Amino acid sequence: MWGQTLQIGHIGEPEVRTNGNGKTYVRFGINMAKKVGDDPMWLNCILGGRFAEVMKDRLKRGQLVFVEGELSFRKADNGTVYTNLMVDTCRILRDPRSAGAAGDGDEGVEFPF
Repeated sequence: MWGQTLQIGHIGEPEVRTNGNGKTYVRFGINMAKKVGDDPMWLNCILGGRFAEVMKDRLKRGQLVFVEGELSFRKADNGTVYTNLMVDTCRILRDPRSAGAAGDGDEGVEFPF
């Protein structure tokens, strides 16, 4: 696939939506800042199709996720260019509710959420 992109980051609040054709999709941002305290750098992600139906109730704000997909660029009427990652693969790596649990290796790590 051309333009394939891989990212790891913490997700913002996911939004479940339905398009004009009645198909469900999930929009969320991934904060790609390198460390706590850095200004957030958000990548807009869109998860569609059957995968959106499966993941819509599993994705939660603050989770560390791995996503893979193709970048999509859209130019609005006012000239603003929007970049989205059309997600093909999404894996939840860590749930913030489990942060600090015994044996997870994150002792002493601060999460900004």
